[in-house]
Amino acid sequence: MNSSDPRSASTRHLRETAAARVENTSLRSVAREIGMSPTGLKKFLQGTAPYSPTLRRLRSWYVQYAAVQSGNVGLEDAAAALNVLVHDLAPDPRRDTAGCLLECVGRGYDQSGKARPAWMSELRARFAEGPDQPA
Repeated sequence: MNSSDPRSASTRHLRETAAARVENTSLRSVAREIGMSPTGLKKFLQGTAPYSPTLRRLRSWYVQYAAVQSGNVGLEDAAAALNVLVHDLAPDPRRDTAGCLLECVGRGYDQSGKARPAWMSELRARFAEGPDQPA
């Protein structure tokens, strides 16, 4: 996976977030939160590319523990949440469903009188790039 692949940024962000959490707690406790072995987490933190099931667990953990803890939703946070919701769909329905979800969230912002977050247009562009391009 090269650095221009959209998945590399997300994986890198997950790795950085997991490493920071390990520094503040412990390898074992973070591995338990994620649902993987401490050895597997250690290898991931050292740069090993995760398998698809592990990546799904990492994204779910990130949405549940890491992104919510900060109180701010940024591009990587929203991308991880959206990927958790659509990961098991085929490429075309994944793209279409992500677009529908983003549109619904956008309408919620419009109805509340708040500006749509900048990450919404970036995520829409990522999913529109192609059916095989996860955010």
